[in-house]
Amino acid sequence: MRFSFIAIASAIAATSMVMAAPLRNLAKRDQASDNGILNFALTLEHLESEYYTQGLHKFGPDAFASYHLDDKVRERFVHIGEHEATHVKVLTSVIESMGGKPVPKCTYKFPLDNIETFITVARALENTGVSAYLGAAAGITSGDLLTAAGSIVTVEARHSSFLNELVGGEGAPYAFDTPLTPREIVTIAINFIESCPYDLGIAPFTQLKAEIKGDKVETSYEGEVKGRQEWCQFLYNNKMVVSRREECKLPPTVNGYVYVVITDTATPLTLKDEDHILAGPALLFRGDH
Repeated sequence: MRFSFIAIASAIAATSMVMAAPLRNLAKRDQASDNGILNFALTLEHLESEYYTQGLHKFGPDAFASYHLDDKVRERFVHIGEHEATHVKVLTSVIESMGGKPVPKCTYKFPLDNIETFITVARALENTGVSAYLGAAAGITSGDLLTAAGSIVTVEARHSSFLNELVGGEGAPYAFDTPLTPREIVTIAINFIESCPYDLGIAPFTQLKAEIKGDKVETSYEGEVKGRQEWCQFLYNNKMVVSRREECKLPPTVNGYVYVVITDTATPLTLKDEDHILAGPALLFRGDH
């Protein structure tokens, strides 16, 4: 199991960003670990905020209408973008109040070819964002910070739910969401970052190409070693399902997002053990109508 039921309460509380009112209590704190987590959150929020800014600048009401999406759908994207921009402002202010230095924006490379791609990437970013803060929960030392983080968890969940349903999927496909480590998150996020004016401080894993083909997943990555025993590990819900890579069978209970990583061991991964990851994670979706 990726995480225990004992950890669920604190993990859910840290799923997402922090809102202004609860964060006022954090202004007197100056702990390096909490500042680091807030800056990690700010890095992701910069990315999300800029994504919606660029996407909505390019795709106006006519572009949405061409995909049979009315003004109400575009307005929902506007609201989501406003939420992310607010998160950036609040996180920046709080980090400064705690004596830290907020990280600036990076330069991004977003695939904004059409509305379909815009929605697909937004869905991936929001679902991955939830996993990011679940995984970061273990490093939060402040009870105030956990409380503040929990104050926006429902908003971030609604972003993901809306986008899941917009493409015909289940809004909340599982009883639990899946935590990822910062390095796993950076491996996904780096696909949208061209350059940064600062060192991210986290080296990504090797990129994994993965595609669902029926009940199996086809995978490839640079630097593969022929003849080596490797496994596909599927992360979703509160599950970790392992399959030999030559089979890489998609678990039948996947009905929404699923992360896949390639490992050199059949032992299920934990949040504290990444030494056996060879490539990934890659984010896939199953069950859209």
